[in-house]
This record gives sequence, structure tokens and C-alpha cells, in this order.
Amino acid sequence: MTDPTCVTGVCGADVPPLVGSVLTGTGLTLAQAAAALERGETPPLTDVQRRIVDAWLHERDDRARPLSI
Repeated sequence: MTDPTCVTGVCGADVPPLVGSVLTGTGLTLAQAAAALERGETPPLTDVQRRIVDAWLHERDDRARPLSI
């Protein structure tokens, strides 16, 4: 259920979207969810979890790029 008064997407009574590296309620780790998205799958992520996975992918890609001098 979406609460229009909760602009961040994570509010007091909600379970956290991520515990350690596990996305709450999905049974997937960040890496597993990222791999599923890269394969074109649609894992059962909330909007907040999707943003977390997208950010994780972006950071992973940045780390994989060689530094140019």
C-alpha cells in the first residue's frame, strides 16, 4: 500500500527494504536481483528496492571501469 504522506518510500511502520545484502520479502540478494534485471527478468521488487539495485549496478559498473590518466 502506498502512503502519499511518505515521500521517501520508507516509513516508520514499514519493514526495511534491505537487511544486510538481502532485499526484504524477495529472498534475493542485491547481486541476485541485479543479475535477474540484467537477464531481462522482473524480480518482485518495490520501487525503493529497484532504486537500490539500480544504484548498486551503477556503482559496480563504475568500479569495473579502468581509470584513465
